[in-house]
Amino acid sequence: MNYILKNSRVYSVDTGEFSDRDLYITDGRISDRAGPESLTMDLSGKFIYPGFVDSHAHLIGTGLEKMAVDLRNCRSMEDLRSRLQIESHLVRARGWDQETLGFLPERRILDRITSQPAVLVRRCGHVATVNSAVIDRFSLEALDGLDETDIETGVIKERALERLNSIVKLAPEEVEEAIRRGSVEFLKYGVTCVHSDDLHGMELETLVESLKRIDNIRVFEKIAVERPDQLSMVSMARNGETRFFKVIAAKIYLDGSLGARTAAMKEPYSDSPRETGVLYMDCETLKSIVERADREGIQLCIHVIGDRSLEEALKAFHGSRALELKHRLIHVQIASPEEIHRIADLGLTASIQPVFFDSDAHIAPGRFGEARIKNAYPFRQMRDAGIRMALSTDSPVESPSVLPNLVSADRFFQRRDSLEMYTKAGYCLANREERGSLLPGDEADFFVSSVNLLDGMGEAESEITFVDGKIVYHTANRQLYTK
Repeated sequence: MNYILKNSRVYSVDTGEFSDRDLYITDGRISDRAGPESLTMDLSGKFIYPGFVDSHAHLIGTGLEKMAVDLRNCRSMEDLRSRLQIESHLVRARGWDQETLGFLPERRILDRITSQPAVLVRRCGHVATVNSAVIDRFSLEALDGLDETDIETGVIKERALERLNSIVKLAPEEVEEAIRRGSVEFLKYGVTCVHSDDLHGMELETLVESLKRIDNIRVFEKIAVERPDQLSMVSMARNGETRFFKVIAAKIYLDGSLGARTAAMKEPYSDSPRETGVLYMDCETLKSIVERADREGIQLCIHVIGDRSLEEALKAFHGSRALELKHRLIHVQIASPEEIHRIADLGLTASIQPVFFDSDAHIAPGRFGEARIKNAYPFRQMRDAGIRMALSTDSPVESPSVLPNLVSADRFFQRRDSLEMYTKAGYCLANREERGSLLPGDEADFFVSSVNLLDGMGEAESEITFVDGKIVYHTANRQLYTK
């Protein structure tokens, strides 16, 4: 289907301005004239934006959250009990926060609430609690002690949680449904491309076979690895690439999350002096992965939240092909001025989540303490140092909605710069051709909105989203079509 979108205001990332013009879509691309048998849509002055790129999220995890029991904003024992009263062979729930809930939903509490096997994942995705039924059914005693996991209390952390996900595998049909639901969640906010990290709780073959069938959103997949030899999985996964599914990098976790106090810190947490977080590997182990990735031309994306994990990453990348391959840091929630300059000198890029500044506001001062908080969320300083960055939500940790992230980013950047980091920069960090102005020849990935995102503060759901020139999402009962 070809289209003519009349009376629209088209945003250009290159100029940072709107232009009043008609937009022509022919054979899946923007064209300079109407194609044959084009369908005309009168947008009545609505805004058209190039599709957003979420540079770090979890497509399947976003869908799974919609399939699980929602524990966000759960604030009491009674509330928790009522939400978990469902019939299932395995109760999956996500979203609890001990600060909001008022207590840790550990094993003894869950045993009183339900006798059905139950896994409750914290909102950050780095810690979970389980009841006795899960421990007994899946013989989880062997996980005790791994990354501070405590089976007696039913608290499963970091790599132990990853092992649990491998034991309690997702069925192929669950993966398919999660992709379907996750895609809708991104597309309704105008996100047409996701840098995703999904190799959790399934085999690589299952993941690739599922992602091969995607035809409504572009997925730049990062394959999670822990050892140098696992980099071969990147090449294996690339055999399944399609027009919509590309494998762009390997993902490595160096630490956990701030909320779970598993982000690796040089000094103890200010609100828990006995904890310094979890470091997955030291710089020497990481360097062995970096060296092989450099030889094979594979981009690395490194999860770093704490200052100790950042330090280990910077030492491991010394002398690497970071500038050429655009090796990337994910999160960077704390960095000193000296570390920021090292990131820039190494040529590393970064995927950042400005929305974390607001969602962590109730815990960050306590976690970091008065001295360290001055170096937290150093996004403006990183941009000033010339570090190429792209915006992301880490969904389902945060909503995939773009506007809360843009509003949070206003603390650090001009809105025009944020829009560039939500579009062109997302392609740049994937080592792809940068685009963001909807010019003739560009892929027709864009969305229509009533909100002016240069100054908009309202809800910014897409009214209609195009990918590859096809309508892949539209709000119900909108009469946009005319002959």
